[in-house]
Amino acid sequence: MLNGFKIVALPVAATAYKNVDGIALFLCKECAAALGKLCLPEQVQAAVEAYADKHEDMFAIGTISELVIPQGEGLLTVVVAGCGVGAECKPVAFRKAAGEAARALHQAKVTQAVVAAPILTNAKRGAYLEAVVEGLYLGAYTFTEFKSEAKAAPECTVTLCSAIPEAEALVAKAQVSAEAVCFTRDLVNRPGNVVNPEVMANAASKLAEELPLEVEVLDEVQMAERKMGAILAVGQGSANPPRMITLKYNGADAAPYVAYVGKGITFDSGGISIKPDDGMGEMKDDMSGAGAVLGAMKAIATLGLKCNVIGILACAENMPGGRAQRPGDIVRAANGKTIEVISTDAEGRMVLADAVDYACKLGAQKVIDIATLTGAVIIALGKETSGIVSNDDALVEQIKKAGKFAGENYWQLPSLPECKEAIKSDVADLLNSAGRPGGCITGGLFIGEFVAKGIPWAHLDIGGTSTATKDSGHKVKGGTGFGTLTLIKLAEML
Repeated sequence: MLNGFKIVALPVAATAYKNVDGIALFLCKECAAALGKLCLPEQVQAAVEAYADKHEDMFAIGTISELVIPQGEGLLTVVVAGCGVGAECKPVAFRKAAGEAARALHQAKVTQAVVAAPILTNAKRGAYLEAVVEGLYLGAYTFTEFKSEAKAAPECTVTLCSAIPEAEALVAKAQVSAEAVCFTRDLVNRPGNVVNPEVMANAASKLAEELPLEVEVLDEVQMAERKMGAILAVGQGSANPPRMITLKYNGADAAPYVAYVGKGITFDSGGISIKPDDGMGEMKDDMSGAGAVLGAMKAIATLGLKCNVIGILACAENMPGGRAQRPGDIVRAANGKTIEVISTDAEGRMVLADAVDYACKLGAQKVIDIATLTGAVIIALGKETSGIVSNDDALVEQIKKAGKFAGENYWQLPSLPECKEAIKSDVADLLNSAGRPGGCITGGLFIGEFVAKGIPWAHLDIGGTSTATKDSGHKVKGGTGFGTLTLIKLAEML
């Protein structure tokens, strides 16, 4: 049971609809003509067809139409989730629709439901089934950890009907992926007085105890020995010292390692360059990148994927204490490059500088970092798309493909020579901030300066996608866990 749902897979049959108090149908406009393939109760099919004749807008992605039909001495709730028209009918549409359907089923207090869709009668549509299961679990997520009188999620057993031979395995796999995203969401939603670098280290260590993962946690003394001056500079103003956390998963013998590197600023006050108080409390989410890496590593190890992955969490708290770094300071990173600190609020790229360098030193042959790095990415791409800055177009295409499978959008930003020029310092090797113009690009390029020469690298800026202000589809208000699914799907492709 996850978020109130237990999902089991069965073949399409009329007997599946016996003793249920709810049915969720997933329909795109073109699929509506194939309702007969679902073996629906006669009165249900007739009611849905009659409704569709008068409400063509019911097929819009995520639109919920709720019908209540007499059934014996009781009532049957029928939730029809729109999945688009024409080319819109893709797995991402079904994932979004399933999120809306999950909330509708819970609101209607359905306890026994059947989920069906004409497209799932096609044995080759496993990706759609997986998307529906992920959407149901993720759309039902709530964060009530700090509610004094939190109500448990209503329980609903779902029979998912399909003609897909591997349906049972796909349901199990989708649940693991959804659990990983929810794990990330929990970390992101917890406040800064609960989650700090040590807590992140403990969470990683606990996963290593439970799963086939190797863990290493570097404290401030060990980081100093490795000359990780950039992350140490960021963390020195806090009473909670920084941690460099590494998880290693070996599922493919001698295959090359790919590194997932996450920004883990467990709270970002801005440091001496302090942020305005309005909205500062939202900066508990500045560890979303590290959370996504941790959630992905959890799923990768649980699923036993055939790949080799190093997960690195660069964790620190950015506070304006008496020992905090100052604007104008010059610090030296682990690869020897010096950084002029223009703004202490440009701290994420500094912790990632030492982290991507460490990934290369550990032998990673590809490096992908993920971070709530800039607000500039929101101006450039809005809150539905994350930016990519990279030195390797082939790696970018892999990430974008994984993102499509995950229902997460990415857009590659240009790595212009002028942007690289903008981060050069007069008194050090690099500036940690080049100002507002092209900020999401220059921030990414700064991190790229610490990746070893010849190593394919990509930076994912999730500054606009890590949180949501309302429930929509499979996303919910608060931490979205964005990037977790992409990293899992990418690992499947390695």
